[in-house]
Amino acid sequence: MVDTTSPTNEQVTEAWVYLLGRYLVMRQEGIDLAEDGVGYNVLKHNPAVVVGSSAASAPTFVNPNLDVVYSEAWIAVDEHTPSILEIPVVPAGRYYTAQIVDEWAEITHNINDRNFPDHPNGRYAICLAGSSPEIPEGCYRVDIPSPKAELLTRVQIGDDVDTAVQLQHGFKLSSTGSPAVSTPIEIPAFDNAHLPGAWMFTEPYLSAALTPVDACGRADELQPIVRRISAFLRDDPDRAADLDQQIHSAAVPAFMDFVVHFGNVTNGWSSTAAYPKFGDDYWFRATANFGGIWWNSSREAVYELLHVDANGAPTTGDHVYRMRFAPDALPDAVVDAFWSLTVYGKPDYMLVPNSAGRFTVGSGRPLETDADGATTLTFAPELPAGTPESNWLPTPAGKPFTADLRLYLPRDAVRTGAWTPPPLAPIG
Repeated sequence: MVDTTSPTNEQVTEAWVYLLGRYLVMRQEGIDLAEDGVGYNVLKHNPAVVVGSSAASAPTFVNPNLDVVYSEAWIAVDEHTPSILEIPVVPAGRYYTAQIVDEWAEITHNINDRNFPDHPNGRYAICLAGSSPEIPEGCYRVDIPSPKAELLTRVQIGDDVDTAVQLQHGFKLSSTGSPAVSTPIEIPAFDNAHLPGAWMFTEPYLSAALTPVDACGRADELQPIVRRISAFLRDDPDRAADLDQQIHSAAVPAFMDFVVHFGNVTNGWSSTAAYPKFGDDYWFRATANFGGIWWNSSREAVYELLHVDANGAPTTGDHVYRMRFAPDALPDAVVDAFWSLTVYGKPDYMLVPNSAGRFTVGSGRPLETDADGATTLTFAPELPAGTPESNWLPTPAGKPFTADLRLYLPRDAVRTGAWTPPPLAPIG
């Protein structure tokens, strides 16, 4: 007999955070597949977003990276039908990867010259784990745990946009047939400012959420709690209002507190250095899917995420801030690939529209140095007098913002926390 006693705040919080990570992926799948011309096994090549571009040209997922040209697709396979991925030859020294994540957004593969040194390019057969399909000759097999996965390819733009775009279009995806794939269920609309409530525990949404295999080692512990809460609601649907109250008074505040305190927080920045995978940390999984879906492994990139200024206050477009890197302490010194620093609105984690079309600074974008050799970046809604435009990051006037410092192929100083970004100091 199923236990239908009233769940505690702790049970509701753990179950809600666990499910949130999955529903955020389901939300993105719905957004992606609603686009004209987009379907399973169709690779969409996103345009390069360079200085002067409109924020609307960026990818539709949260926290997009502007150092690379992205291509993205939803992979669909079945036991008889693999998908075929083609990766072009990318010249040495230009960063690239073909990242595949499962339906919970756990990384299953990063296909590149570091992880696949004997097969860094060519054709790959993406197969359902445990299946025995016919694989075209010359394809290297890689498995995914359930019938769907997300593919995200990245090619570094560097100082040659045209070559990056040409390489981007060398990535191709196709299917060997017509795989049987379930149409994504339409879930109630929600956004990052209005997170879902009790409906998460109701059918048909819950079954759709829990169908894909979950690599989290605590899934067997958490899913029974989820199902008990679902049974509690099913036993008396009038309980939904009370469960909503529990979610929004206990689960949501606990989650939002975690979002700004996960990992090692230094100078107002949280680091993902400790996360090569989500593993059993479903709280971090939900956080990554909330603020940076299609997050990548810390072996590929470490993300430093800004939460507060040097005084511990939330960062907003009401103030001008300066961030000062000591001489020879720019991130160039701690990466083997490249770095960037990008401003986003909060809580949507999307680019901040501005008339200058400026969204990011970093490798390949020359910065002016101070007289003492230091480098000062300025965060402000408008370019302050005397500030080099190259060192300016526009912020949303009167609104909260965050920033993401990406460190691609980080060195040990980043991984160990010996190097951390400086704080944002409010001016005036």
